[in-house]
Amino acid sequence: MELEDMPFMPILANFFWGSNISEDVSPEICLESFPALTSPCISGVLVKLLGIIIMMGACLNKLPLYINVLKTGSVAGMSPGAVYGETIMYANAAFYGLLRGNPFTAWGENGIMTLQAIGICFLLWKYKDEPKVDQNERLIAAAGFGAYVFVVTVILPPEHYYLLQASNWPVLLYSRGGALAEIWRIQHTGTQSIITNIMNLGGSCIRILTTIKEVGWDMALISGYALSAGLNVCLVASFFIFRKNTDKFLKSLAAKKKE
Repeated sequence: MELEDMPFMPILANFFWGSNISEDVSPEICLESFPALTSPCISGVLVKLLGIIIMMGACLNKLPLYINVLKTGSVAGMSPGAVYGETIMYANAAFYGLLRGNPFTAWGENGIMTLQAIGICFLLWKYKDEPKVDQNERLIAAAGFGAYVFVVTVILPPEHYYLLQASNWPVLLYSRGGALAEIWRIQHTGTQSIITNIMNLGGSCIRILTTIKEVGWDMALISGYALSAGLNVCLVASFFIFRKNTDKFLKSLAAKKKE
């Protein structure tokens, strides 16, 4: 029996090579050369696997942050503007990939991260104090996000999809810049997680490679991931710069909880 006649092989071949932009790669070409796959076919498999690994990592990305916040009952180190901006940033990237019909493995983690970022918004609303997030701000934020989703999915024409990525530059600068500004203002990283930020950094770097292989030289995407990587380097560095201050803050927070 030929490989292409096996029930599962066409499905796997189409998954690994069906969306590849290289003229040297297609399900038929790669199945014909199997098991002695050509280099382009092998790289296609590796890129898909990297995409899957990134999505699996994305499922756990915010978990350390969730644990820190729920354990301490504090969102110290988080800026509301940065949290809202991050939600829009991930949503922009997810909708861009979805609406353009890019492979799910090229953008899926952004959809996952959007849902997790929305969860962080709820934690911010619950635990933020000095000042607290009032009901009006919550309603405005929720209504604004609902209007954003409606405009992107219903009103935005295909020729303007690029605006989603173009707008991510200022949103990314505002979100990550706001997080950095808050850290430098309070001189510690609060309950934020270095693991989450390292995963963000690694994901941005890997995404540059997978975007080139799966989508092509889409500079709107690539430049966004490069900017994200640079800002994430600054955030990770902040954990080391303010490590002693953060240790003192967490100890004082734990002491307050015992009282």
